[in-house]
Parts: sequence; structure tokens; C-alpha cells
Amino acid sequence: MCGRYEIYQEVRDEYLEALIKEALRVSDKLGAGMKPFGEIRPTDVAPVIAPSALNRKPSAFPMQWGFSHPKRGMLVFNTRMETAPEKDLFVNSIDERRCLIPASRYFEWKKTDADRKTRFAFSAERGDPLYLAGLYVRTSDKRRLPCFSILTQDAEKNIRDVHPRMPVLVPFSRAEEWLSPDTDFHEFIYNLSVPVEARAER
Repeated sequence: MCGRYEIYQEVRDEYLEALIKEALRVSDKLGAGMKPFGEIRPTDVAPVIAPSALNRKPSAFPMQWGFSHPKRGMLVFNTRMETAPEKDLFVNSIDERRCLIPASRYFEWKKTDADRKTRFAFSAERGDPLYLAGLYVRTSDKRRLPCFSILTQDAEKNIRDVHPRMPVLVPFSRAEEWLSPDTDFHEFIYNLSVPVEARAER
């Protein structure tokens, strides 16, 4: 979890639509080649919400999904919320570099027999956008792009039979609270609930 998510081209959400346009403006300025819609994969550049350095208000930026581990070389694109505060990688991110990744839905694959997997799409029960909690890091990328990792948690009971992990989902009403460095990481992240439903894709 989570290896792919999607942003619908027809967003149908004024706030999210405005954020994507804002991120596109920054992307064009930097020549970052952001992917605003469609299926997003690790190493893609996607729209991400983070506090502005100017006024700390939520703003949209292009960021790359995942970064190379400085010691192991592996691509880091998911991070367990339970162990993130213990990792040297995120020592400066837990409070100061939180972000939200907007998505229309995310995907998981379940092995259904010896040589076949079924893809499941997870979306909000009412079809609202999902906001995935993440942490970002600064890199030496020539495009000056930060890189983000999606936080994961144990899956809710109703979807656990598909996959044991799921993204940490932040209610839209609590977005600014999550992004604030004054919000206690542990107290906030262990008290979230955003219902999602799974649909098998054939």
C-alpha cells in the first residue's frame, strides 16, 4: 500500500480544482512536468497541499511521489505512521513538513488465485475527494521539487480482507489542523476516521 492513486479529470470540486490549477502554475514555472489528472504512480510529479512558506496557509505545489533512500537506495513512497517519528529520514518532517495528497480514489491488488490478481478501487462513500496524509522532504533535485511519502495505517475492518494497510485519510474539515506544526502528530493521527468503500475492477 499504496502503489497507485487517481485524480479524476472532471474534479467536480471547486476547492480541489483551484488547488490543481495553482499547482500547475508552479509546475510550469519550474518546468516540473506535473501530472494533474489520471493515475499517479511512484516517481510521478503530482499536486500536493502544504503550508505556504510566506503565510503558513494551505497552498498547492508540485511534488514528486517518492525519493531514493540515502543509504539503502530503495524508493520510499509509503511510510508507516506508527514508525515515521522514529525515522531519521523524517526528523524534520513530522512537524514542519506535513502535506496532503488529493485523490479521487486509490488502488490495491488482491491475489485471487495462483496467477491472478484483482484490482480494487477505494473511494469515499459519497464520492468526495480523499485527502491522504503525507510527509515531504527536501532533495537536491535540480527542479527544486520536494518529494512526498504517503503515511499508512492498519486497514479498517471492512476492507482488511483486500489489503492489511491503507493510507491515513484526513477529513477535509481537519486539513488545516493536520498541516499546522502546532498540532501534535500522535494525538491527531490516531484519531481519524474517513469511511471508504472498495469496488473490484474486472
